[in-house]
Amino acid sequence: MKFYRINQQIQAPNIRVLDENNKQIGILSKTDALAKAQERSLDLVEIAPAAKPPVCRIIDFKKFRYLEGKRERESKKKA
Repeated sequence: MKFYRINQQIQAPNIRVLDENNKQIGILSKTDALAKAQERSLDLVEIAPAAKPPVCRIIDFKKFRYLEGKRERESKKKA
């Protein structure tokens, strides 16, 4: 399974932020993005670290990992 940086592990000073519904919030500083995530009691997860600026999503990390694993298992079944 892929490694994701979450919350304080994110290193970029500015990041593009998506909310839990995949709607773009915009480019924010790391501290502003973390504050938005904490307001909603969710995590900030870096999903595209190679992009300029990196893309992060505000989502419950446990739920995110579960859905990733589910998608992986589905793709293995089809292979």
